[in-house]
Amino acid sequence: LVAFVPNGAVLPRASGADDRPMKGSEVVKFQSPPTLKVEFQLPNLNRTIQGMGIKKGIGLIVGGGFHGKSTLLSALQLGVYNKIPGDGREFCVCDESAVKIRAEDGRAVTAVDITSFITNLPFGKLTNNFSSMDASGSTSQA
Repeated sequence: LVAFVPNGAVLPRASGADDRPMKGSEVVKFQSPPTLKVEFQLPNLNRTIQGMGIKKGIGLIVGGGFHGKSTLLSALQLGVYNKIPGDGREFCVCDESAVKIRAEDGRAVTAVDITSFITNLPFGKLTNNFSSMDASGSTSQA
């Protein structure tokens, strides 16, 4: 494995300017998809943890808006550093040689059919002949 995110981790932060874990009833704790679930024994803590194991290779993280894609990537890129207890991302780890490739916002996209990836844009904008001088990361990636 090149990365691990434990079940129950609190990945969202309090705000863009506050790196403390988000608190409250709206917090969704991380839960591994069953197909990526792994388990580790922690003999020094006398406990077992379960979570998502990411294998070496190319991984794809997809989902709708506000589903946690960027939040998960942030936790993974910080997984090379130690965490303080109570951070919410304890045991989120990542191999120091891993890299993140991200589609950037603000790219120009002209006359591209992105219907295989995106079909429902705001204001009824069509996706079969999509153009934008300032595309979002997801539309420029599509």
